[in-house]
Amino acid sequence: MTRWYRHRFHSAGLLRFVFFAMRLAPRFVQPPIAAVTALVFFLLLGGERRAVARNLRRIAGRGGLRLQWTVYRVFYSFCDLIVSYAFVPQATHAQLEAMLARPKPDEKAGVATDAEIVGRCLAQGRGLVVWTAHLGNPEFASRLLEFYDRPVHVARVVEDKPAERMLRDRMASDRLRMVDLRAGAAASIELLQALRRNEIVAMQGDRVYHPRHRVAVPFFGADAAFPPGPFLLARAAGAPVLPGFVVRTCWLRYRVLLGDPIWPAPADNLRQTDLPELRRAVGFLEKHLANYYDQWLNFYDFWPEKDDTSEDIAQNNAKNNAQNNAKNTD
Repeated sequence: MTRWYRHRFHSAGLLRFVFFAMRLAPRFVQPPIAAVTALVFFLLLGGERRAVARNLRRIAGRGGLRLQWTVYRVFYSFCDLIVSYAFVPQATHAQLEAMLARPKPDEKAGVATDAEIVGRCLAQGRGLVVWTAHLGNPEFASRLLEFYDRPVHVARVVEDKPAERMLRDRMASDRLRMVDLRAGAAASIELLQALRRNEIVAMQGDRVYHPRHRVAVPFFGADAAFPPGPFLLARAAGAPVLPGFVVRTCWLRYRVLLGDPIWPAPADNLRQTDLPELRRAVGFLEKHLANYYDQWLNFYDFWPEKDDTSEDIAQNNAKNNAQNNAKNTD
């Protein structure tokens, strides 16, 4: 599995201190503290800093001091995400709504609201897969899905580290259920059953957790690897996939970005290499990364320079298709 970070500072003890201190600190001093903290980690974490710079150079086409300033802003955005864990998990629905930046009146004219879009998807009775990414604040996005009065199943890989388990447990509740994808087939069955009960499944789609489960998709001018799982799950359930992100507008204030629902191809066509739904979702991510690239919280090389990604993925897809054909023949 790809390592998303390689530093020693991601610890449960440090996170507890941050959560305790930020809840005591007045709101107006939190952004300056985050600015200094972001600068410290920007200077300390050279590997992550260079990886983010390589990613942003492709996305934003920047270089020199402008590029480094943008990289620093990614670290600042990460500080916002971590501090939000002190407030978002326990927030009431009213408090969550207070943290949302409302669209301007001219932006609302003739445009369906988020609730209307989600409601239309759930009205089909097949559940809903919400496809998101490490853009902005995906944890805040998960809490917003509770508004629809049904269980929300957040599918994620929880690394066997105290800090990761702590963050997972902090977000979990009776309404917000965490499903560890490391459980393999058992996790897939659990998620499929949730969709058949017309519940919501939320999945982050911009990290490949298993080297054999990836599809090459054009992304900012070069093929990049994305997991097909959310779309294969949606096909099996006949559920729509709704791409969406929650991005930061200012300190601990957010805005929802929703795309159009993506309806699955027929369930009898489950080939990994034929996923136009995935390409549409990645296109939606690419569109918004062009504006919010300083909030994309991936601290590793998304386009490995010395990795024959397309060739490797093609070989994996060919192998998977051969296995599927053999099963169908049997």
